[in-house]
Amino acid sequence: MAVKPVAYPDPGTSGASLDQPGSAGFFEPLVRGLAGDGALNLVRAKGEVRAALRAGGGLVPPAPLLEDALPPGSIPSIAAGARHDRVLAEIDQDGFAFAIDRMDEPFFNRRARRTPRQQNLIDIALVGGHVCIRKRIRSYRMGARLWGDRPVPAREWAQRSFWVSLGLFMYSEAAALLRLSDLPFVPKLRGIDLAGRTLYIDYVPGENLRTLAARGDAAVHDADIKDDPHLCGLPARDLERREVELLDRAGIGDFRREIAEMVREINARGVVPLDIKLGNFIRGAPSGRLYWLDFELSRLRSQPRWDADLAVQRETLEQLFDLAARGHTVV
Repeated sequence: MAVKPVAYPDPGTSGASLDQPGSAGFFEPLVRGLAGDGALNLVRAKGEVRAALRAGGGLVPPAPLLEDALPPGSIPSIAAGARHDRVLAEIDQDGFAFAIDRMDEPFFNRRARRTPRQQNLIDIALVGGHVCIRKRIRSYRMGARLWGDRPVPAREWAQRSFWVSLGLFMYSEAAALLRLSDLPFVPKLRGIDLAGRTLYIDYVPGENLRTLAARGDAAVHDADIKDDPHLCGLPARDLERREVELLDRAGIGDFRREIAEMVREINARGVVPLDIKLGNFIRGAPSGRLYWLDFELSRLRSQPRWDADLAVQRETLEQLFDLAARGHTVV
């Protein structure tokens, strides 16, 4: 299964118009009135990515290697000589890997049961000598379900499909990762396929905090929640709070302090992450460093609603982790 490893420059126009705050003038209220904030969010994120690609001659600017970058030679099929660019494993909805080459199954596979992804397609791929996550940004699959067994509302389905088709989520995540490229706890953006709405991001081997919360056979992952008549009826926020309580019982360290320190650095670079959940934090192996993943849903300082979404982020962190009560602040 071949992988397209290159990043493509945007063929769109290079005018400044709405790319920077304050440059839209008369037109910004008009655009927001017609299309809401989404249009300006797209234009400003796209402008940052286009500028970075132009500066790099069509390629994503280089970034330092991660401390926990996986050496390609540690993967059995690569060590055996298969060093060409290709997909190594597929990632399911619960974050578990399933190897493509049977030789690699002992290395990647940790679960026999595969849960279909509800949106986006995520693989582990060998690209230009680096082991990367290939994230193909997509709308909901046919028959998609939310946590438990709830159908996706038609309005939510239509909205995501519309903005995916325009590249909003791809450009938003790419712009956020470019702003955060110097942070040691954020995986680096390595390539973009604009036509395929695909990002190539560092792969971090390890366990996410959601999986660590499931130690002791607690029902946490989507496949397990679906089979539990009580849990599948709980609201998403209650399920997330339950995961944090399970993680506390697992005794894996002061993850709240680490998250509070990370979010301060992220905000200082003009990014507000809005999809905050245990599955988006991974404890790297072998260093033990905590990494923050997934910036598809995020706000840039150049976009509308920065202050409002900064407040939403702080409220979410407080409700989920009780940071203030435990002596941690993110201001």
